[in-house]
Amino acid sequence: MHESYTRDASGYSGSAEDVLVPRDEAEVQDILGRAGEQLVPVTIAGARSGLTGGGVPQGGWVLSLERFRRIAIADRVAHAGAGVSLLDLQAAASKTRQFYPPDPTEITASVGGTIATNASGSRSFLYGSTRRYIRALRIALMDGSVREYRRGDSIDFPVSEIPWPATTKCTAGYPLRPGMDFVDLFCGSEGTLGVVLDAELQLLPMPAELFTGVVFFPDDARTLDAVDAWRCIPGLRMLEYVDRNSLELLRSRYPEIPASAGGGLLIEAVGSVDLDAWEQRMTDASALVEESWFASTAADRERFRQFRHVLPEVVNATVLGRGFLKMGTDYAVPLDRNREMLRFYTQTLASVAGQVCHLWAHR
Repeated sequence: MHESYTRDASGYSGSAEDVLVPRDEAEVQDILGRAGEQLVPVTIAGARSGLTGGGVPQGGWVLSLERFRRIAIADRVAHAGAGVSLLDLQAAASKTRQFYPPDPTEITASVGGTIATNASGSRSFLYGSTRRYIRALRIALMDGSVREYRRGDSIDFPVSEIPWPATTKCTAGYPLRPGMDFVDLFCGSEGTLGVVLDAELQLLPMPAELFTGVVFFPDDARTLDAVDAWRCIPGLRMLEYVDRNSLELLRSRYPEIPASAGGGLLIEAVGSVDLDAWEQRMTDASALVEESWFASTAADRERFRQFRHVLPEVVNATVLGRGFLKMGTDYAVPLDRNREMLRFYTQTLASVAGQVCHLWAHR
């Protein structure tokens, strides 16, 4: 039993003295109270779908919230236990023609885990990260107490403001600033400040119209040119870059990828869509318009979602199958330094590790 709780999807493993799976809030309080008295470290377990080792214990106890799976859907709001998967949350919300905007790579990730990491994902281009959609959190603290923090509840202790980098996204460390919300402090804290038990989350109405496609280009340079040109398009909620090496890797699962494709963008736009304007954009960007894929049904959109999500799965399986450890992270840089960072990654991996680099990213 312990082994499955002491590793994550990367294959990184640790150890634990005990694995505890509480049935309710009172049991969580008891566990944390005893851990505090005995000075036992506690690692909070979610779905263990991460690739960074953040949920892997290095001794102490594992506290799994897998039984906290309550879901309740109302108008523009969802109440979800920490152990609810995003897949189940989206399925429940879709029955009322609503959706939860954050869409991280792993749809089986738990709500508690995505809050702990301030997860974002493919739709963050328009909607941003998890933090934006939390209305309230119910948190168990290390002393065994349970508190509820609602959006607008400010911290009651002084902090120094942490300078914010000149990037469109930053999820590194605590976003400290005087008078900040407790919700913002706990979201993204990686389980270091408390245990998320339950969350009240904002839902949005499902878009009436969606334009979804996988647009292929003859090379990486023109793919990146399109990224720069398309960022400002109104209603664009997904702009995902896939480089040539990644497409080569995906051909084992998708042999229909055009042979001439040297890069690709997964795009999705909401609202009234001007198809003529999109055709002109793609022509101007030298896209392989005739070879690209466009969704006409919900099944097509799901296929494209799977196309986007299968890439990290193939990379992970390839690395682990060769007996190596796979751990991953993200980078965020100012937009005008994006290509410089891409060159740094590819050149460093080639010169230091002698490895082929597979790059895919939110833009």
